[in-house]
Amino acid sequence: MCMTITEMNEAMEQIQEWKRIKEEAEDNISALNVKVIEFLQETDECEAVDKKGNPIRKFIGNIFKATLSKGERETVDKAEVKKLLNEEDYQKVSKVSIYPVLRIS
Repeated sequence: MCMTITEMNEAMEQIQEWKRIKEEAEDNISALNVKVIEFLQETDECEAVDKKGNPIRKFIGNIFKATLSKGERETVDKAEVKKLLNEEDYQKVSKVSIYPVLRIS
């Protein structure tokens, strides 16, 4: 055995504590992101264009630069694709990832 029962219990406690800290940090980051986005959207001096000529919002600070632009993401309805393709063709375009899942509760 690589660790004792006591060490295992301590490790699980530490994982839960780090998860709590991570969640708190993510909440703080999200709140700051909202403030930054509001600043970029409301400040006329932040109007700019990207290298392709698309409108963006940009602020260059003392150390970091913030940019706000439109993103695009395409999704595919898996159920609709299954209706359009037979099982053999669907398997040709389907990718399944298998990975370990650890849950501590």
